[in-house]
Formats: sequence, C-alpha cells, structure tokens
Amino acid sequence: MRRSDFKHFTIGIIGFFVVYLIFRHYVFDDKTPRSAHTYRKRPLHNDSNIALVVEAALQIQERPVLITLVNDGYVNLVKSWICNTKHMGFHKQVIMIVTSPQGTDEIKKLSPDVTVVALNVDQSMNGHQEYSHVGYLKIMVLRTQIQLALLQNDIEVYSFECDSVFLANPLHRLRAHSGEHDIVFISNYQRPKAINGGFLYLFPTPATKATFEQLNRMMFKLYSKIRNQPSDKFVPTFENDQVYLSNLVLEKYAGLKSTILPFSIFPDGKWYDISEEERKLTFPYLIHNNWIKGNKAKEGRAKMWRHWFLKDDGSCDFDLAKEVTKKIIY
Repeated sequence: MRRSDFKHFTIGIIGFFVVYLIFRHYVFDDKTPRSAHTYRKRPLHNDSNIALVVEAALQIQERPVLITLVNDGYVNLVKSWICNTKHMGFHKQVIMIVTSPQGTDEIKKLSPDVTVVALNVDQSMNGHQEYSHVGYLKIMVLRTQIQLALLQNDIEVYSFECDSVFLANPLHRLRAHSGEHDIVFISNYQRPKAINGGFLYLFPTPATKATFEQLNRMMFKLYSKIRNQPSDKFVPTFENDQVYLSNLVLEKYAGLKSTILPFSIFPDGKWYDISEEERKLTFPYLIHNNWIKGNKAKEGRAKMWRHWFLKDDGSCDFDLAKEVTKKIIY
C-alpha cells in the first residue's frame, strides 16, 4: 500500500470512529434506558444551562414534563410542594431547575424521583426576589428561554410554580386540551383576560413554538436594557413576560389557539380573599398562592389555611397532605 493511500485510509478510519462516537452519544447512550430512546434527541439550544435542562427532559418517558425554576430563597416552598404532591404519582416527570445548589440534597431526600438540575447563573438571581424588579425579570428571561428550548425539542411542558397547593392531580384535565388548544392557562381573578405566567400548559405545536420565539425576542430586548442594573431596581409592570405573552395571546399570534381555565377550578391567590359563600362554589385542582408579597407571607398564609405540608423538623406531613387532597372528588 502506498504511503498516500495508507494516509487516506487512516483518516477515513478516524473519521468513521468520530462519527460513530457522536452518533452513539446522542442516540445510544448506554446510560439511557432503551425505553427512553424514543425521546432522546440532540438539544437544539447551544446555551450550556439550557442544554442541561433539555437533556434531563429528554430522559423522561412520560408526558408532560413538569418544570419549575426556583432560587435559594424558594427552597421551603419547594419542599412543602413536594410533600403536598408526592402521593400523586407524577414526581418522575418533574424537573426542579435551581439557580443554586443550596437545598438540592434536601429536595432529593424528600423525593428521589424528582430531577434536580442546578444551573450556573448570575448571583443576582438568587435570594429573595420581588415582582417587577431586575433580579426577578432575569429569572423570567431564563425561564422563557428554557420553555422555548423544550418546545423546539417537541416536549409537552407544564410550567408551574411551587407557591401553590395541589388539591388534586391536574394533569389529566390539562392534557385533555390536546388537539384543541396550543396553550392552556389558569385564571387571573382581577384581570380575567390576562394570563397567569406562572402556570402554562404548552403543547409543542407550530403556533406555540412561533409564539415563544417571538416572546423570547421581546424578553431578550428587555434583558439587554436591564442586564447591568442592580437586582433590586424596579422595572415598570408593563415590561415582563406575562404582559408580553398576554398581548401575543390576545392577537392570536401565529394562529395561536389558547384557553383560560375558570377560577372555579384553577384559582389564583384571590381564592383566599373571597367570601366563604363564593369559596363553596369552587372545586379547585390547585390554588396559586400569589397576590401576596414575600415568601414568608406566602408561607404564613399557607399555614393558616392548612396548605403547608413541611414540618418544623424538615419532614413531610403526609397525613395532612392526604387529608386535604382527599376532600376533592372529580
């Protein structure tokens, strides 16, 4: 064999093995169960943080994938939510996206089935965050990027927040909108036509993808204005993901089909303020504990209503969780 032929042969062999290793990594990773290969695709997003979340989601066999983005100021709310929902049987579908490794071990101890993905982010995104302030909005920018990346990988997503109580498993009710709607929202008591950005059920349809591509463009433009500002600086309330998405929904961007679920079954935090007579007319799957400022205030209100499921010793009050949820019959 001539030297030039041997050189070409060697290059060809090396090229073959490189292609094989890349193909094996993304399609036949030995660490991935065979049953998960159906969903294993190469992430479409280049950001390393977002790629971590997409990779984790692709390992989950069931749909939807439930995601929530939390920082270290939210850990107790997360743990109470885990205690609240552990017996509902969907924790293997949950990804807790944390901006700090603090509390990760505690979360996994309470529910080993939950996937925890720790991101490397700007430290201004940690600690207590206030609505419509720079630190809070940076988290919202990241959340919107993650939502888009999951949709681009054809993953059905339920994006939720842990400052809530689940009184029944809502997944079957939400999935029933498949084929009829692209996005499902829960209600906003004070502004019925405005969407609640904390709870979004997203079907990976062309219209949903196009809408979130536009939303990401709008959020990136906002981020470029606030990126160097202090985290506690106030930002006008018309500048956020919830307002932007509400406008896109109202104009039916890209032919988007959406629905807002009624307050009677998916109420927000105003449920705690309405009269007892009005409450008797509701049959909530969940209650979003918002319309109150600060995590301590949310925790206090949840305890007052027996919607707090984390004991003082850090263990779960499963008896209370089952007592609260068994009252709701659908």
